[in-house]
Amino acid sequence: MHDLPPFQLPPTTNEDVAWACDVLKLPRTAFSGLDGKDPRLVVLKSTATLDIEACPGSGKTTMLVAKLAILSRKWAAPRRGICVLSHTNVARREIEQHLGNTAEGKRLLSYPHFVGTIHGFVNEFLSIPWLRSLGYPVQVIDNDLCEQHRRRLLALPQFTTLTNYVTPREANGKLNVVSKWRVASSAFNVLKENGKPEFKDAAKPAAKQLASLAKKCGGDGYYRYDEMFMWGHDLLDKYPDVCDTIRERFPMLFIDEVQDNSEEQSALLFRLFIKGGGSVVRQRFGDANQAIYRHARESEGAITDPFPDSHIRKDIPNSHRFGQAIGNLANPLALEPQNLIGCGPPPGTITSDTSGKHAIFLFTDQTIRRVIGTYADYLQELFSEQELRQGAFTIVGAVHRPGEDDKLPRFVGQYWPDYDYQLTAAEPRPKTFFQYIMVGRRLAHLSGEAHHLVEKVADGVLRLVRLSNPTTELGNRKRKHRQILELLADKPESRSSYLELVGCLAVERGDPTTDEWNAKWSGAVRSIAETISGKRANPEDSKVFLNWQLLDGQDEQANKSRQRDNVFRHSVQNPKVEIRVGSIHSVKGETHTAILVLDTYFHEHHLATLKPWLLGQKAGGAKDRKHKRNLSRLKQHYVAMTRPTHLVCLAMREDVFTGEEISQLKSLSWRVARVRDDAAEWL
Repeated sequence: MHDLPPFQLPPTTNEDVAWACDVLKLPRTAFSGLDGKDPRLVVLKSTATLDIEACPGSGKTTMLVAKLAILSRKWAAPRRGICVLSHTNVARREIEQHLGNTAEGKRLLSYPHFVGTIHGFVNEFLSIPWLRSLGYPVQVIDNDLCEQHRRRLLALPQFTTLTNYVTPREANGKLNVVSKWRVASSAFNVLKENGKPEFKDAAKPAAKQLASLAKKCGGDGYYRYDEMFMWGHDLLDKYPDVCDTIRERFPMLFIDEVQDNSEEQSALLFRLFIKGGGSVVRQRFGDANQAIYRHARESEGAITDPFPDSHIRKDIPNSHRFGQAIGNLANPLALEPQNLIGCGPPPGTITSDTSGKHAIFLFTDQTIRRVIGTYADYLQELFSEQELRQGAFTIVGAVHRPGEDDKLPRFVGQYWPDYDYQLTAAEPRPKTFFQYIMVGRRLAHLSGEAHHLVEKVADGVLRLVRLSNPTTELGNRKRKHRQILELLADKPESRSSYLELVGCLAVERGDPTTDEWNAKWSGAVRSIAETISGKRANPEDSKVFLNWQLLDGQDEQANKSRQRDNVFRHSVQNPKVEIRVGSIHSVKGETHTAILVLDTYFHEHHLATLKPWLLGQKAGGAKDRKHKRNLSRLKQHYVAMTRPTHLVCLAMREDVFTGEEISQLKSLSWRVARVRDDAAEWL
């Protein structure tokens, strides 16, 4: 690699900061404070490499968007751009929402800049071009579809020995051997997710067939998400000067939510932008106390390039999201308590006083399904009808997938059986067409924009296309609806059928019964997909994918009377309040009016295990490395309890606390109630 000349970033003035506040509709003192000494102002003006440790509600993403707007306004290099990376597209959506109609926002979202996910960046600039130069097509980057294709290949005669190895191991349904395979080198060596080989002896027939199957899968264009990082490293191994090319193109790098980067991600980004020195200015935004994403082979997160670096660290400890009361309740759960300064909640449409109203609801096996209704009743008691319409109300739990443990409560669905965990991720990956529709409805509900639902209808059709014919050349277009219209341009009958489908599901928001779906729409989706793919869909694959799901225990009429989008409506017929239900991970980075945190189970009940922290007997946990599960519990529930502006509530088993401990909770400003069938009983 060569030493590149330093890039001079345009300076930020007080006038630029004032302009950004106007564009984002913020007070003129939003970044400076009344005394001009707010630490946000230092970050906003800095042109140096920094690690910004920002507490929950500090306006981190808003500050990043403001900085990007100022840089975009003053950016003069026509072929060099700003690179903004994160785990999700939150930053991109914020730019679209707040700057979408401005010239600065439009510039940021187009060449030469890049705003997107880490995976998207690695795919676009490293892995996909490299794979295609090696002669490998890129049809699908998707864990589930890659696994399905590998299973199709297992049925071929040349993989019989490997099939005979896999089949008995998966016979009881508890072990999924195929899902654990990862291509670990450009020679198509395969390792399991724990980093170990499937076979100790690589010379055995089954081991050779596994390598051959992996290569054939790549030759057909199917890859797992994490495999793309390996191909990125492979390119840099062969052509190290690519790093110079990337640094020349992107002299300014922002990484948002950096605390959640895996070692795999951090190592590649460090190698690409930082290692060996260069001209890149890097600013990383995050909060180590909110590092809730962990990966199968890692327990401590990034090692190569950990965050924050104490030499370049800037702290922002004051939160504009919530007041001091919520700060006091949440602060003990931080691994390294920052002594949160609650400067909120911000002025707005919510004016009800919730001082002293933060609550813990205690339930039994018999009353667990009344918890959510009790919380909804409590919201109606505290907030006006207008506030209930305009506020954002949520319910979350750490564990939201069903499991085999019979510990009650184990997961979110035990509180509300209508909950569908597959629809709740920040970046969902549905497995059925029905789930694509439900994800689209949720996104449309949150944003008020119907195009999210239209795109998910199109995305579902294209997934069936790939199931029908793995070799169909689709690429990775962002606008799926437009892509389908182009693919069907010379197929007027199928195009008309597709537009009718979109009209029913996305425009009219129709909710077909099972009979209506099976009689008309299921066949229409299959026909559209087969027209695009040029092949008939596999009957078993398409049957599973196109199954129209009813809620457990519900008849057709009951299903038509409610929307299945993980939004609890109280009551169903004439809801006064709508409450979004999900996992803690799904609300990371969001702000809500009120939240209910449900106790769930993994080895132990999470909130029950954290009882010493709730009772004020413990604070922090950074030194307690012997109990790694507690570290994870603390971080997850710190994230959950710092989402709301006005109200935080918990739901726990009644037998967790003694009478003396309930008195202690009340002395710490918690209200405590027993959940009953009719109404809450306040203690």
